[in-house]
Amino acid sequence: MKTIIFTILVLVVLVAGTGLAARMPVDEKAACLECHPQLADSFNAGHVHEVFKEGKCSSCHNPHATRHAGLLNSEQGNLCLGCHESIAVKTAEKVKHPPVATGGCTVCHDPHAAEFPGLKKKELPGLCVDCHQLAAVWPDAEVVHKPVARGRCLTCHDTHGSNDRGLLSRSVPALCIKCHKKNIAMKEAHGGRTLTDTDCTACHDPHASKVKGLLRDNQHKPFATGNCTQCHGDLDTGGSFAVAGGNQTLCLKCHRGVESFKTVTNKHNLESERSCVACHNPHAANGENLLLRSQVDLCMGCHFNDAKAGNKDRYLTHGGMDCVECHQPHGNDDPQLLLARDAQLCARCHEAAHRVSHPIGPEVIDPRTEEQVTCLSCHQLHGADFEKYLPLNPDMALCIQCHKK
Repeated sequence: MKTIIFTILVLVVLVAGTGLAARMPVDEKAACLECHPQLADSFNAGHVHEVFKEGKCSSCHNPHATRHAGLLNSEQGNLCLGCHESIAVKTAEKVKHPPVATGGCTVCHDPHAAEFPGLKKKELPGLCVDCHQLAAVWPDAEVVHKPVARGRCLTCHDTHGSNDRGLLSRSVPALCIKCHKKNIAMKEAHGGRTLTDTDCTACHDPHASKVKGLLRDNQHKPFATGNCTQCHGDLDTGGSFAVAGGNQTLCLKCHRGVESFKTVTNKHNLESERSCVACHNPHAANGENLLLRSQVDLCMGCHFNDAKAGNKDRYLTHGGMDCVECHQPHGNDDPQLLLARDAQLCARCHEAAHRVSHPIGPEVIDPRTEEQVTCLSCHQLHGADFEKYLPLNPDMALCIQCHKK
């Protein structure tokens, strides 16, 4: 009987002890550093994440198991926005910084500690230049915008989200007028017109230029010679810079070769309200043909812009070729504005393709479509998941689409 009582007492003590152990607070900092000693120095950094400083590792990480990388309690973007509510507001705005849109906060910020405010991994503008590589050469230009020269990207841009293009903190010209006050000198320099609704970047590069006044390098002849009335009429009457008859009517007076594209089946922007200026800057630009942006960036502004497209970089194909090497930018009779169809288009570069491999041509029929096998039967024009722009694994998955067992 005594033995039974003693056994029960031991069990009671063990159970009680287990419960007490379960309720005892854990020194998370000490426990985590036992396996992650590389983080110890982070506590001495210039700026330390508050929850990390307090050793509350479980605020962000699950110590046992999770569905998310790094044992995070939830997806990185959602986890950060749970505390940083002011930034969560920015994610609802029209233009999002790509890392914000993908929840990649740690692209710019260290989640534990950093030497720079806001837990930024680098000081500006170095952090921005990591992705925006063109910005690295701006300070070396002949004429540099003062905020750029001083590395103050945030003078004009918001880092997370904005309702204006380019993540601008205000729309143009309101942003420019913050520093460049409207006065008599500015009005005279712009033909006596007010600049209330003017896009300053149509003539000026907001970062750097070879030309005085930050004017863009490649200038339309009427603009370069100061002959504004050639396009805008009598500037002495005041009012807007609107052109009579619309953009296309005005442009075709000089660029008559483009008029032939009005008769093709598929017209690119020639029937839109903005027409020519949807792609070209009528005053000045940094690149050839007065394009608003580099050719690839310009085209990508409209194409592959849907949610299914994902990362646009995967559609930048063929070793950096320009889009116009395969597509006619103004229009033609092809639905995709291709310069030629299928093998005729591809053979201009891939002359020897399939001479000793898979046959193509009128005599080879694709059982899926009952039409002839072409390059596009197996390859995609732009990005694909496998080499040589193949949409399926060529080891088998691609082949069995036609060659059934």
